[in-house]
Amino acid sequence: MVSRPLLRYFPRMPVLTPTEELRRILISRTDGLGDVIVTLPIAVALKERLPEADVAFLVTPYTAPIVRRIAEVDQVLTLTTMRRGLHLMRIYKPDAIIFARPDPKLALESVIARIDVRIGTGYRYYSGLFTRWVYEHRRKGAKHEAQYGVNLLSPLLAGELPVRMPKLAISPQGDAEAKRSLAGAGVVGEYMVIHPGSRGSASAYTSAGYAEVATALLSERNDLSIVVTAGPGEENLAAGVLSGIKPQGRAVVVAGLSLDGLSELLRGASGFLGSSSGPAHLAALVETPVVGLYPGLPPVWPARWRPLGEHCTTLVPHPDEPLCTTCGRGHEPENCVSRIAPARVIDACRGMLVGRDLGTGDYIS
Repeated sequence: MVSRPLLRYFPRMPVLTPTEELRRILISRTDGLGDVIVTLPIAVALKERLPEADVAFLVTPYTAPIVRRIAEVDQVLTLTTMRRGLHLMRIYKPDAIIFARPDPKLALESVIARIDVRIGTGYRYYSGLFTRWVYEHRRKGAKHEAQYGVNLLSPLLAGELPVRMPKLAISPQGDAEAKRSLAGAGVVGEYMVIHPGSRGSASAYTSAGYAEVATALLSERNDLSIVVTAGPGEENLAAGVLSGIKPQGRAVVVAGLSLDGLSELLRGASGFLGSSSGPAHLAALVETPVVGLYPGLPPVWPARWRPLGEHCTTLVPHPDEPLCTTCGRGHEPENCVSRIAPARVIDACRGMLVGRDLGTGDYIS
């Protein structure tokens, strides 16, 4: 039952603003870095079809530095404990809000803020708080997350809604930070980045597997260095990878970078290797070639979550690769990223580093 205090907001809602009259549109995505990056095509599509509209993003402080550098985003609203969604909505006064990530609290606040065009999924218990609905189940992973996001514009925009990634502007401060970190670590010349962490968003590849790949590449390339990156709380994981790499003189750990610094470190790299993570999507956004190690089944498989870029390759476990000790008990064998043979990863990285491939998708047959 809708509470009596909430009921007073519904009778006063105006007739929905026509699309051609929308002047301020707010996109809400308040979760992780990779999630926000694959939502950016919504802003690109809006600017292509409604160039006069002001497009804003509602995000967390962690992802805000990246979104601020996107030309198609006019304003970035940062959600904090002191600046709640309702407060920000009342300041910005959007004509429409698009919930790229469903959130019941923010949905309710959008009603209280009297935003008349509220677009979200039609499949949640609180979908009645929206005024326009899109009926797509994401858990089957039939489409890419970016396409699911752009499809949220279908109540506003007619016709085909293609996915187009924006460009990420260079951050001078981030570039200086990245160069200081590389110089401090003794990295000179060409380098490849390995990011072993995923913040729990997907199953992890083993430290030994990453080390085996790095060792093989270093033995073949005397002019190459390996940079193992670590986000907050991932320092021990990075150190575990580094300890297995031979020779260690051309492999280093770089940790503690800001997102601006990480983006420019990735921009300067010859390639990126990691599992499904925000840094993998960030590497693709700055047009660095990527080899991504992914689970093989929906909804977390590459069909939905692969990095979007011309030179992005994804690998998944194959049926003929050995099972780990917990396969079939702790997780499905098809989703066990640690099963991916290092030889396949090495071969994919070779192709990435020499620019042999334009990126390939690997699927369980």
